[in-house]
Amino acid sequence: MQRRGARSRGRYLTLLGLPNGLDVTRLGVVASRRLGKAFRRNRSKRLIRELFRLNKRRSGFDLVVLPRPELCDAAFDALQADYRNVLRRFERSHG
Repeated sequence: MQRRGARSRGRYLTLLGLPNGLDVTRLGVVASRRLGKAFRRNRSKRLIRELFRLNKRRSGFDLVVLPRPELCDAAFDALQADYRNVLRRFERSHG
């Protein structure tokens, strides 16, 4: 995924994406220990899943989101704007 896919970075997260040839877009979240304790990692995963659910775009991609430590402390509106911006840049790079 990291070698063949496109990467798009934002203030609160990094998005890796690769076409999957399916009719659905799949999401993966990599919340490493550098985010903090388990409750912060779980909160970041919940927030990202909610962003994914609310902002469905084109289908046929595998997306992996890497949250940054600032994600848990940000307002949801700021997260949503950042996610949309990152997703828009990713879609531009993949036509």
